[in-house]
Amino acid sequence: MSYLQNKWSEYARQATPARRYASQREFEADWIYCLRRRYRVSQEALAVMASVSVTTVQNWENPRSAKAIAEHNQARLRDIERELWIKAHVTLLDPCPPYIKALYDLMGASKDESAQALAEYLVTTMPDGDPGRARLLHWASLAYSISEPGALRARTLSEAALEALTGNDHPLSAAIENEILGSQFEDLLALPPGETRRQTGLVLMRACERLFQRDRQPAYLWNALEVACRAPLDTQEIFRLTQALVQRQSLAPVRHRIRSEASFEAARLVFDDTAARN
Repeated sequence: MSYLQNKWSEYARQATPARRYASQREFEADWIYCLRRRYRVSQEALAVMASVSVTTVQNWENPRSAKAIAEHNQARLRDIERELWIKAHVTLLDPCPPYIKALYDLMGASKDESAQALAEYLVTTMPDGDPGRARLLHWASLAYSISEPGALRARTLSEAALEALTGNDHPLSAAIENEILGSQFEDLLALPPGETRRQTGLVLMRACERLFQRDRQPAYLWNALEVACRAPLDTQEIFRLTQALVQRQSLAPVRHRIRSEASFEAARLVFDDTAARN
């Protein structure tokens, strides 16, 4: 079974899919478009990656195109999706222990089960107080989320990694922390609209807020607000975070950023409502 046909079969087995498609071709066109949008890749860039013309990519994204996507191109799209995922989630920070490099190599070779088995062994054997444990827990979560974004085991390991960073003065702590939050956010954006996305966003928003309470850096509050907007979470959460930012940075700069950046579109109602009351 070809790659996108397998994806179509997975979609067809869903009891309540987030979106209905009239045909497999429409599903494939939307899948490729969403792939580009998720990783901010232009049609021209995807054409280069897949070694095809821009016209071919445009045909792939056209649900009315009668021409099927060749199996070898589907295989290349599978590899491109994995490459983009790894690039978005993974940074080989120096110094890089051999076990981290081993996990990276296994994921790059599409050996997810082997990566998961190695990660579980390492998590079990590494002492809780080891300064590298937070980094290992993060990589263990990546070994699961690369094949299933939002997987329960991935979330559990990622949350454990953030907890392990508390009070950790390892030189790479800040970089690991940012990578964990970034990878969680990428996984959030890959989830379809629905309760799973909302719950994942709630966990991530709270993690960002905990980091703000620890370091008092406004960037963490902005991250929490973006999560609340993109999940999306309840309106009261958006209001609460916006007001916290206003108290921290004053009204004018917060209002300007929210009104000028598309990521915060859901928060614009805060100022619309304020203007209406005034």
